[in-house]
Amino acid sequence: MRNLVASLPVCALALMSVTPAIASYCVNNPDALGVSRVLEIDTSDGPRFGTLQYKKTLDLQPKEVVLTFDDGPHPINTQRVLEALKKECVKATFFTVGTMVQSYPETLQSMADEGHTIGTHSWSHPNIGRMSTARATNQIERGFRTINAAVDQQIAPFFRFPGLNDSNVMKAYATKRGYAIFSTDVSSDDWRGIGATTIIQRTMSRLNQKQSGIILFHDTKFATAAAVPAFLRALKKGGYKIVHIVPVNNYGSLQSAAAENGGAELATIAKLEKPGKSDGGAGDAPIKR
Repeated sequence: MRNLVASLPVCALALMSVTPAIASYCVNNPDALGVSRVLEIDTSDGPRFGTLQYKKTLDLQPKEVVLTFDDGPHPINTQRVLEALKKECVKATFFTVGTMVQSYPETLQSMADEGHTIGTHSWSHPNIGRMSTARATNQIERGFRTINAAVDQQIAPFFRFPGLNDSNVMKAYATKRGYAIFSTDVSSDDWRGIGATTIIQRTMSRLNQKQSGIILFHDTKFATAAAVPAFLRALKKGGYKIVHIVPVNNYGSLQSAAAENGGAELATIAKLEKPGKSDGGAGDAPIKR
């Protein structure tokens, strides 16, 4: 498998570090938004990002944003999002769902081929915050394994709780496993069934108040796919810059480290995982905050 950060310089032990701009010029679109810089994230201590829920967010400068998309891949809407991002030479982070990946692996591979960061959003998008430890662990780990196996590169140890419904127990578990947890700083509210114009106006209004941050969209939504092209142009017009986040160490390296430590941690995970009917769960609306 290709290492997600193999071509990037690795900065020792720093929580986050900066690499040079990777898309200052877009071949087919000289006026493209592009990517201003790459931010490497060390997940070893299980950091949490996003001021909607947590105390800190990514180390972003004013007018810097990180684009994230949840719930995919979707065979039509995700592809439209990918096309819009490609036109602007923009990179994003996709928090994908295991069951969706199983249904549409080709779309997941398209994400990887375009250089986007792939994180996970559980196996089947239940309310993990209300699950038993065993079921919640299964949702997280089965999601990571399934998604990692479905693409020809190692995915990032980045996780977002479905509906942002976390719990103290599972936050501690993610920290122990070396997974970075992502919430958001700016919500688009696209899950509410609003139209593309409202998505753009609402997101830009909130972003202008925050001036930077992690933005949360859902690439499964038709309105979101319709909004992305104009939204990217609005970012450009507003003087915003895109930051692409990548991990210092990928998911596979965490698994290898656990195996090298005698496999006790992986054995414990295997005992907690009990695939079956209890693994299901309908997609929950994002938590009200």
